[in-house]
Amino acid sequence: MKPVAPKEVPNSTLPFPDALRELLALRNVSYRRLATRTRLSAGYLNHLACGSRPVPADPVIKTIARALKVKPEFFFEYRQRGLQRELAGSPQLADRLYDFIVADKPLPRDFKSLLETARRK
Repeated sequence: MKPVAPKEVPNSTLPFPDALRELLALRNVSYRRLATRTRLSAGYLNHLACGSRPVPADPVIKTIARALKVKPEFFFEYRQRGLQRELAGSPQLADRLYDFIVADKPLPRDFKSLLETARRK
């Protein structure tokens, strides 16, 4: 009998603590169980979920994501750091995006609606 694939969840747009709590509830996993799976302390995980500790480094996010059966990209901060790395490595790309986002140059429709939504928040 094949193992059942974990339920796919869309990437979170919530801040890390909220996303972590939501994912723990979705997966029905306690801090202690996650601690066992990740070799991180339950106390530390609790602090992360409460927001009393800063968002962890990417290797820790990867460890947590693997234990909760999601891709690290599930967490917004992981995606944001990846984008920052890409932009730092490509000044031309950064300039083009700047033109679209900040200088209000014409945008593709789908990108424009996302940007307008983000600006309203």
